[in-house]
Amino acid sequence: MLLENESFRISVRETDGAIDSFVIKRNGAELVEEKRLTSAYRICVPTGDCLSNYVESAGQEDVRIFRAGADGESAVLQADGLDSPAGKLNIRLTCTITLRGDEVRFRAVLENRSEYPVSELWFPRIGGIRRFDSAREAKLAAPGYIGCGHSVNLSKSFPGSRGLGAESAEFVNTYPGGLVMPWWDIYDAASDTGLYLGYHDRTMRVSSWHCGLYPDRSGLADSMISAEDAGGAPVGLVFSHVRFPFTENGETFDSGEFVLRVHSGDWHAGARYYRGWFMENFPFDKKESWLRKKSAWFSSIIYQPEDKVIADYNGYDGWCRDAEKYGVTCHELIGWDKGGLERGYPEYVPEEKLGGREGFRSLLRSIRERGSDCLVFANYNVLDSCTDWFRDELHAYTQQDQFGNTPNWMCWGESTLLARQAMSARRHVLSSVLPQTEEILERYFLEIARAGASGLQIDKLCVGSVLDFNPLNTEKPDTALCEGLVQSVRRVLEKCRAVNPDFRIASEMSQDRLIPYVDTGYRNAALYTVSPLRYAFPEWTACQHVSEPFDYQGVNSAVMTGSVICAEPGSYQTGMDEPVWRKLAAYIREVERIRDELREVIFTGEYCDTLYASAAPVRRSSAGQKGPELRGEVMLPGGGAPAAADEGSLHYRTHRSWDGSRCALVVANGGDRSDRYAFRFEGGGEGESFVLYEPFAAPRIIQPEETLEIGAYGLHIILRVLPHRA
Repeated sequence: MLLENESFRISVRETDGAIDSFVIKRNGAELVEEKRLTSAYRICVPTGDCLSNYVESAGQEDVRIFRAGADGESAVLQADGLDSPAGKLNIRLTCTITLRGDEVRFRAVLENRSEYPVSELWFPRIGGIRRFDSAREAKLAAPGYIGCGHSVNLSKSFPGSRGLGAESAEFVNTYPGGLVMPWWDIYDAASDTGLYLGYHDRTMRVSSWHCGLYPDRSGLADSMISAEDAGGAPVGLVFSHVRFPFTENGETFDSGEFVLRVHSGDWHAGARYYRGWFMENFPFDKKESWLRKKSAWFSSIIYQPEDKVIADYNGYDGWCRDAEKYGVTCHELIGWDKGGLERGYPEYVPEEKLGGREGFRSLLRSIRERGSDCLVFANYNVLDSCTDWFRDELHAYTQQDQFGNTPNWMCWGESTLLARQAMSARRHVLSSVLPQTEEILERYFLEIARAGASGLQIDKLCVGSVLDFNPLNTEKPDTALCEGLVQSVRRVLEKCRAVNPDFRIASEMSQDRLIPYVDTGYRNAALYTVSPLRYAFPEWTACQHVSEPFDYQGVNSAVMTGSVICAEPGSYQTGMDEPVWRKLAAYIREVERIRDELREVIFTGEYCDTLYASAAPVRRSSAGQKGPELRGEVMLPGGGAPAAADEGSLHYRTHRSWDGSRCALVVANGGDRSDRYAFRFEGGGEGESFVLYEPFAAPRIIQPEETLEIGAYGLHIILRVLPHRA
């Protein structure tokens, strides 16, 4: 059966529903070259004595393939009574492939009438891939916790390996977890063709992007074994999207849509497309958030888990006053609760050694009266397994695997060498999200809100979305700590806002679905890079952590990516006015002065990553003369080659105001000597002007053809202002 439109030509085999030809017309790529690796679907149905009972699409007897839709754009596969190594299973699977403009949409409905659960559904499956482009140079971008870029070549430099029991080399990304958004994007620069592979399901669930390289990695520079050397075995890639529904007898699983979309440009185009779907389904607006407007925090751990007191509430308040001298008016309070940091969870009550409940309230009142804000540190679904409460009750509420076990790997010691090496430290476990645990957290969090906190910084949510088989949880294992966690956070936040309408949440998170409720990600940024969540959702931002006393690069990185400067002097153990920290504190105050002036462009504006402008080092000619030649190109919105945003010690990112009237290029020098560069903005027009901002210098007008010199560990902000047009 042939499906064809202006973007694709897809052939569906009528014997088993496998795709045996998949042509992308934009670059002429035939994805399915090795027909022996084609497959329509795969299902795992564990029986009592065989957990690896796989149903394969090939060879099924009761199969119908038919065309659906008045325009003939859909092919439907219906398989009934599936054959497996353990015998015939009373399961009906309906798979639909739909062409719609520049998209191919895949959806499956599984009806289980067998006695066994369905643990895995592999659909779509596209097998026999050897290349996405003629030169086999296409790169994969996968949106990660901190970065995203075209760094993976699936065809030539396969990033996975063949593990024990695997039938081929495997590369797997799972959402949530390894992926912070549910998509991949493959880009062929030579033809300016991208392919977006995204999961569009309103229900957040665990799923995996799986790629198998057959028969194995070669062990050579080119990881794909040649057909001549394969000994007759099929050679190629098989891509699958895998869900883990654990659909029981009498239940029906609707997979939601998996979308392949062809586009011009690189992963930025895929991110914009995903944003459109997300905002249509989960709209949010953070314009009124006080937290989203805070571009610098002060953070300290005042009571360590091995009973070491660093400061009491009064001492911490003094550090907050010091931070305010340097322009920092948001404070994160860590280790404030009973037993100190990483102890006693989820018992979040003020520690008596530090001043007790009254001292805690007095601290928050003092901060608030000075016009500053305090984020109180807590966790959500993390339990201390070393408490009597855990042994007596909480152990029943833990996240559990398929065999009833609770993984026990989390520990963070501080005050002794034994603890720091995790040789002797309290162990933490994830809890399930249950009415019992939500009620416990609600009780403590509401008391924090009543005490005067401006919000919470919820830690460790980045490890919280996994499969959960706790029998007390009525959600399915793949949604219990995904959709269930998101909705629980939403409910608790709503109740805290009933106490304080301005109550806000920051979080150490990796799940895009939490962004409507979380204004700032506690991690998500590192030196000169930031999670692609920042580009897809510029209403949200991340934290860049700065603890070393001369970490100018960390501060510059935060400005460049529009992230929060999270100042944590002495690795969270002192204040910003310590002598060794004063130079950096003064530098933070100065860059924050500039950020305040340009806030609507470079912090709360639209983060554009490497688009719309570029900066590149100036080369010296062979005669020793300096010339303005640029290395790297500008990535235009409609396509073109990606910009070389990080070249040597020079780094840049771009921002613009939401109305488009102002655009800024932020350039940082990561080297210990000065550098010269030329800059370039996309387009241009009569009457535009350029202003250069840098710390400890007055702004100055510059010319578009001007070559600029940036000092060692320096920071430049070039603002382009377009003339006002009525």
